[in-house]
Amino acid sequence: MGAYSIQVEQARRFALLVGNYSREKFNHPGPAFLYVQAWGEDLFYALLRVVPAAWNAEVIGLYLLSSFFAACVVVVGVRWGGGRAGLVMLAVVGLFGALHPSIFASDWMPYEYVPAYLAFVVSAASVAGGRPRDSWITALSGWFLIHGHACFLLFVPLISLAVVAVRLLPQLRARAWPRVERRVWVPVAAISVLFALPIVLELELRWPGNFGKYFEYSDSTQSGGHSVAQVANYVLWFWWPHAGAQAVVAVLVLAAGGAVWRMPGGAVRRFCLALLGINALSTVAFIAYTATGIDEVNQYYIGYFYWSAPVLMALVLLLAGTEWLGARTTAAGTAALRVAAVLALASCATFAVTPLTRLSTEHADPGNPAGTGPIADPALPAGVARIGSAAAGRYAVISFKHNAWPAITGILVQAERAGVLACVADPGWEFMMTSQFICTRKEIVDGLRFSVWAPGTVPRGMPVLFPLRRGVVTKGPS
Repeated sequence: MGAYSIQVEQARRFALLVGNYSREKFNHPGPAFLYVQAWGEDLFYALLRVVPAAWNAEVIGLYLLSSFFAACVVVVGVRWGGGRAGLVMLAVVGLFGALHPSIFASDWMPYEYVPAYLAFVVSAASVAGGRPRDSWITALSGWFLIHGHACFLLFVPLISLAVVAVRLLPQLRARAWPRVERRVWVPVAAISVLFALPIVLELELRWPGNFGKYFEYSDSTQSGGHSVAQVANYVLWFWWPHAGAQAVVAVLVLAAGGAVWRMPGGAVRRFCLALLGINALSTVAFIAYTATGIDEVNQYYIGYFYWSAPVLMALVLLLAGTEWLGARTTAAGTAALRVAAVLALASCATFAVTPLTRLSTEHADPGNPAGTGPIADPALPAGVARIGSAAAGRYAVISFKHNAWPAITGILVQAERAGVLACVADPGWEFMMTSQFICTRKEIVDGLRFSVWAPGTVPRGMPVLFPLRRGVVTKGPS
């Protein structure tokens, strides 16, 4: 959170061109999610003052974005099947949030990708099924994903090209020139230009920038190299993280396929077929990514967005069930609508009472298993003020051991907000601390040295300037 806030403060000045950091020591392609946090801070904290701290407002920005993507999913359902389909979509989104509440109640980026990816695949299926006016949702969610993580440079273009091919194929077979609908492509083009701009500017300023690091990573021994069994187990975990995952996947696939086969013909059936096709393509891409792009197949957070796969299957099953009921008789159709409404209400109620969705404005400390205590360190403002007083206008040059990095991010954010000059001596941390906070040679020579230690690691006899929850600050180099 401190690392994100470093970049958020830069986004508030429109000075940020790259995305959040990766543990592989590069930045992801674009800053879209971070600009949403910056605008949340500007609106809800700096302007309206409805929250107690800047971080709270940053989180509200992300919550609104995730809610927007969830709403897009419901709207797509309404366009295909009216109120009944919309209620089914709402039920599935609510149940998804109840099972994985952090996708709507966390600012950690792996969770932020999940609602965006669900909106992307659902809207892509809508376009492939015959509703091109949902293309703007596909474009918007797809570009957010590309900005958020380098892996989506595979997923988004692949699925988008498949959708375009499906839409063009009938016209090519008829040897007709593809018809361009301005109402469809103008918003797609505008969104694409806006989101491509920071990526293009970054490449122009620092060629090849992070893209060179992506290629270096993909060609390294860290990327991929897993056995077939390892890949299969990793992919199946997102369907069912317990024993018997293969059976669960087989049952879901067969049930969804059979349900669509028995569905009455019409728009909703066409949409369900498109959902199955997009889900299959997404799965193929995820298998390829796992096999060639993921370094450690025990790190499941890398693929949280693939939770969409079983969600789409559940969506198809429920749409097929309510559609089948609705086609029997008028009475059954009314009953299907009532069933969908009950499902939606129950799912939303379950989501509402799930403990992890009820966060205080102080936010729980992830280092505390009980989930109590604010993440913001109350000693930070006074501590950074002491650093500024000791430095007396010079740069505070900070050195630290690896385990103390969580404290450094908070110190740098507080220093910027308080007007204290501070920088990190080790340039190897630029991927997280950004170039703004990496000391120049002159700053190191002219500045005053400080060290930050993880709790319990301060050398005996070294005078402590002030302690923090996640670190201890001392004068002098480490």
